Amino acid sequence: MDSIHPTEAAAACRTCHIAAIPYPGRGHMNPMMNLCRLLDGRDNITVTVIVTDEWLNLLSSETPPPHLKSNVQLRSIPNVLPSERSRGDNYTEFMNAVFTKMSEPVGRLLDGLDPPADVVVADALLLWVVDLCKQRNLPVVALWTESASVLWALNTFERLHAADQLPADFSGHKALAYLPNVSTTRLANFQMGATDFDILRSFVRKYYWFRTTAHSLIMSSFDEIESSAMDEIRSEFSLPIYQVGPLIPHMLLPASPSLPDYFSWLDSRPKSSVLYVSLGSFLPISASQMDEIVAGLAGSGIPFLLVSRDSKLCRPDGVEGSAGLVVPWCDQLRVLRHPSVGGFLTHCGWNSTLEALYAGVPMIAFPLFWDQEPNSKLVVEEWGIGRRLKDKDENLTSELTASKVKRFMDLDDEESKCMRDRSEKMKEICWEALNAGGSSSQNLQGFLDQITNKCC
Repeated sequence: MDSIHPTEAAAACRTCHIAAIPYPGRGHMNPMMNLCRLLDGRDNITVTVIVTDEWLNLLSSETPPPHLKSNVQLRSIPNVLPSERSRGDNYTEFMNAVFTKMSEPVGRLLDGLDPPADVVVADALLLWVVDLCKQRNLPVVALWTESASVLWALNTFERLHAADQLPADFSGHKALAYLPNVSTTRLANFQMGATDFDILRSFVRKYYWFRTTAHSLIMSSFDEIESSAMDEIRSEFSLPIYQVGPLIPHMLLPASPSLPDYFSWLDSRPKSSVLYVSLGSFLPISASQMDEIVAGLAGSGIPFLLVSRDSKLCRPDGVEGSAGLVVPWCDQLRVLRHPSVGGFLTHCGWNSTLEALYAGVPMIAFPLFWDQEPNSKLVVEEWGIGRRLKDKDENLTSELTASKVKRFMDLDDEESKCMRDRSEKMKEICWEALNAGGSSSQNLQGFLDQITNKCC
């Protein structure tokens, strides 16, 4: 058999066109966009990201802007969903719209792409992608944007569902004993603020489409931080799995844009003295809880930067009578990387957790919803790089908040010192995974090699 010269082989391969379809929520949009940013500038790949008109406007107006190169483009479908800004008020309505109204306009857009897509990378929550790709004979890759630990927990739920063993009350049900250093996680930890699991039950019916249908699975995690859960997943999932995380905007950090005024405020503060506070962009906490947290922050005497959409809090001088500054939005990863930031009060969304890992910043955990409670267990118990704002039997008060914040930010406290040392070690592990030759870097290249070979 005649050998093929490398230049001839390269010539035989055409550019591979990837259509990326994110779930239209901030916690899912960000990792998909960051995955696409990692594909910027690659000669043999073009990417079309399909979003709603609302998300096209949101991404285009971001500061800093999306920073997409010529081989990555954004295309939009009409706004067939409730707004991103209000989806937390009625999540059931939003999810139902995603499941029933997106498929048709996305299919029309796919049909009009020139050149046609060779492969679809879709958020694992988009159940209708299976039929859409089957109709067009397109391979589909699933992107899982939560932790590997949560994926394994939901796999347990799916098995119980398939065996018709789901109880009405999960509070005393089977423990998910797969993390050696973490206290018992139960399915009740995934309670979504409702009295039952109707959303989860309906979701799980088709949830694991990617186990049998997907070409492969991409995960926004990395091998070194969730090895126990990944061992369990790989023992049951037969498809190729690529952990390429953390899918956070670390690739934007070398740039030096004109920085907002709050960076000047951070510059004026001593090293590791500021507590950064952000409780996510999805579900608002109650007004009474926010009042207690803000009063506690003000009473702690600790300088803080708080992200809040509440116009009553967003004043140029911050919270009256305190050392705090309140802003409606910030460049979170760049803030976490600022030398004056010494802690992060967080809801423990997976993206925020990964950004704190990357920055080497310890966390005060205040989970609100869904996967945030299991994530907080990783932070506090498995990795030992955080504390809880309150225990289960404690009421959230300003006094409790002030006490917890003061101790957490005490750089002379021995427990705090150990926690900060562990955070720095986790940062090193995270950076090693992303660097050339690291596990995430190699996994991404392995995925791309498999995809682009289909275009040769």
